[in-house]
Amino acid sequence: MTIPNAVAERDPMWEEVPECGACGSDRWRAAGEVCGKRFARCAECGVVRLYDRVAASQLHRLYAGYYPDEDPSPEELRSHLANPTFAHRRTRLEAAMPPSRRRIFEVGCGDGNFLAYLRGHEWQVHGSEYDPHTVELVRRRHGIELFTGDVVGGAPAGAPFDVVAAYHVLEHVYQPAEWLRALRRMLRPGGVVHLQVPNHGSLTRKLTGAAWGSVMFPQHVYFYSPRTLAALLRREGFTPLSTTTWDPWHGPGAVAGSLVNVVRRGTGRGLPWSDALGAEDRVDASAGEAPARGRPSLGRRVLDGVAARAARVEALAGAGAVVDVIARAG
Repeated sequence: MTIPNAVAERDPMWEEVPECGACGSDRWRAAGEVCGKRFARCAECGVVRLYDRVAASQLHRLYAGYYPDEDPSPEELRSHLANPTFAHRRTRLEAAMPPSRRRIFEVGCGDGNFLAYLRGHEWQVHGSEYDPHTVELVRRRHGIELFTGDVVGGAPAGAPFDVVAAYHVLEHVYQPAEWLRALRRMLRPGGVVHLQVPNHGSLTRKLTGAAWGSVMFPQHVYFYSPRTLAALLRREGFTPLSTTTWDPWHGPGAVAGSLVNVVRRGTGRGLPWSDALGAEDRVDASAGEAPARGRPSLGRRVLDGVAARAARVEALAGAGAVVDVIARAG
């Protein structure tokens, strides 16, 4: 399907992409827009994605300096490492892999906190980051050496691994099928991938629409449901073993962020991505998995309590905030 052009002027910052990076089809149905940029749903595999996206040559404008320079205090770092999502991930991984197979490579490991947490539980840890600044940050904070850049370009040192993980990374990836092939090459026979992405099929997304906190325009370019992600994994030679839509940190966080956006929209303040690039060279967005500093306000505590209950309910219904899947390489 040809989608009518909704962009008034051509800008080298942006590119139109007619083919689906998940299945290769060029047949689409329109699926809305944000900031004048179009979403499309693949007529073959059902994946939703940005049809208009930041050009690949301009990605440095999104991800350079994504994490703040200031290091947390030792007390703050201990709090960050106690993030409940870390224990949740570890429980799922250790249910899938025996103690003798605990070498993990985390693609896009961000601030390195999860790798540091796993290292404290007798895992051998490796990882990568796109931005050299972030690689240095992880080396300084945790003493963990990372691969710099895109793993599609070549297998990192230390491969193959027992586990290759990527948490809230795949939604940023422009060529997801090619990317999964690279991850498969990094695995030992019988190894597993552990992926977590926002759930486009979540109840919160269906209720809040463009105010959904995981829109994260323009960084998020592909949106998956449990069905579409499982289908993509199978096409690329993986067998899904375990899937959940619950996460103890991202679940409540996604609900809370979406509710805040609904209030912003209702009070005329717009959505956070109404002018995502603004006058700056890059998006200024926080991607870390660290709890906010300081004691939250009463309003925030009430919001967090409501969000935690709502997130649990939608996950029990199978329509939680994330798609969290462990799959074995076939």
